[in-house]
Amino acid sequence: MKNRILHADDDSIFSGIVRKILNQQGFEVYSAYDGEHAWLLFNEFSFHSCLLDIRMPRLNGIDLGERIRSKDKHIPIFYLSGEDLALVSAEVFGRGGANGYFPKTFNLRELTGRLQASLTHTNNYIL
Repeated sequence: MKNRILHADDDSIFSGIVRKILNQQGFEVYSAYDGEHAWLLFNEFSFHSCLLDIRMPRLNGIDLGERIRSKDKHIPIFYLSGEDLALVSAEVFGRGGANGYFPKTFNLRELTGRLQASLTHTNNYIL
């Protein structure tokens, strides 16, 4: 079974690029283009990790992360955003429940490496 990632980002072009890269790395990616749709997917399927943008319509990524974290204390949540981390750090790592943050100019090797490493910690939990 492939490792499932929930990816929420309202930029459909960027989301398509991320999905393609992660698919090539062996991940199964479920994409949502707003926070409410991502929340519905999260409640419908089991995921190994979440990759969230911060600014999205209907439900922003930090509020989504808070909902996800309240339902699942162990799932890794990563933010992939254009926001300045210095400005959003307290919200992302506090209320948003982040395990990590990547700027949208991310390093592919670091992103996929951190996602793979997070699976080591979550493989003890049954999906």
